[in-house]
Amino acid sequence: MRKTFIFIALILTQFLNGQNNIEELKSYLSNIDNVESISTIKTTKFKTLSILTTFDELTRKIDFGYEHHRILVMPNPGLDIKINLISKNGEIVFGWISEYKLSKEKHINISTFKNNPEFLKSYVQKHNDFYKTKLNESDLKEQILSEYVVGFGCGEVGLDIPIESKKALRLTKNKNTKALNKYLTSFSPELQTLGAIGLLKNGKLNEEQKKIIEHLKNVNSVIYSCSGCLYGLGETFKESIANYE
Repeated sequence: MRKTFIFIALILTQFLNGQNNIEELKSYLSNIDNVESISTIKTTKFKTLSILTTFDELTRKIDFGYEHHRILVMPNPGLDIKINLISKNGEIVFGWISEYKLSKEKHINISTFKNNPEFLKSYVQKHNDFYKTKLNESDLKEQILSEYVVGFGCGEVGLDIPIESKKALRLTKNKNTKALNKYLTSFSPELQTLGAIGLLKNGKLNEEQKKIIEHLKNVNSVIYSCSGCLYGLGETFKESIANYE
């Protein structure tokens, strides 16, 4: 009984620490207007939040002149925190903050800062108009936060294939053009890359798919990818599909 009580107390303490960390950082981020100011997090003195270090995991162009940034914050104590934000011309227009369970590759306690519903509505509508899709704001959130990996030979001996890459291989083998086209027209640059690779490998692209691939080459997002045991390579969309054109 005593051991059970101690275990529950530890879990509750960890939960409360996580909630406090998120709320403190969210409050701070809500008062930041430009991307450059994010770097001040590392040296800021918070009330209870203690930060070991921060790391800029990703900065890349996405559609319609916007950029996607992913920042890792390592608190002590507490789970890692991920900041995902969208900016335009250096100005933050929307952001998500969450705790990240690395062992399960899962975001929890997801919250928003710089909450701008009009931006979300406009961005989703522009995407649907251009790609001829029917996606929604929940799709945008899920695909921006999900850390998909493009790679077909990862791990120490090059035999590991990330989950979405494995799915894309199966779809390509089965010539599932409809599913590959959903990847191509998604919000995620990684899924778009996997869709493009699958369609290019199978050939017989229609004119709309060719147009989209050319558009994505012009945007040329940085793709989260892997090669051997190296993850997070700064490969671009054009570089990722070059061997399949």
